[in-house]
Amino acid sequence: MNYLAHLFLSGDNDEVMVGNLMEDFIVGRIEHPRNSFLPENIKIGIQLHRLIDSFTDTHKSVSICKSILYEKYHKYASVLVDIFFDHFLAIHWSKYSNEDFEIFRNRVYQNFQKNDKILPEKMKPMINSMISHDWLKNYSEFWGIERALKGISSRTTYESKMEEATEDLKANYEIFNTNFQIFFPLLQKECKNFIEKNNHSFTQSKIMA
Repeated sequence: MNYLAHLFLSGDNDEVMVGNLMEDFIVGRIEHPRNSFLPENIKIGIQLHRLIDSFTDTHKSVSICKSILYEKYHKYASVLVDIFFDHFLAIHWSKYSNEDFEIFRNRVYQNFQKNDKILPEKMKPMINSMISHDWLKNYSEFWGIERALKGISSRTTYESKMEEATEDLKANYEIFNTNFQIFFPLLQKECKNFIEKNNHSFTQSKIMA
């Protein structure tokens, strides 16, 4: 799953949300001494991110979607499915959340600004761009997806042609949409169970009302 899903699936704890998105910048085991500076809630968020990735990578509906894209995009098929699924989460938002989408986005952006000091330096430019360009909203539009894909494609080591994948999304829209709606409630339940299991470990002062 991509940024929107990871953030949404983090629940209401600010630091768990930050940790969930921070995972890409954390190397190795969470309990390694190099990560000892991380607050407990951040570590739980990192664990949640890894749970989401593992569940996603092994689910049949995700595999079906990747298989449609694999011949053209090879290893980047999974990246594309992650972004496409963020699109479907954005357009079906009210089906999965009782929180208004704009309120959610503002809460996310304010949370990262509030926790700026704990963010890895390499992560800060990404967060600043996410906030200034409202990435989370843009996933609902084809132009927003294309813009995101152009950015990723420019950083690949060879010509991935990912910037063309919006056309593949349009051509297979109902297949992707159907498989997302099969898959996402299961992932949502898995994350809810994880959060409830770890609720006793949360720093209570950080839990939003």
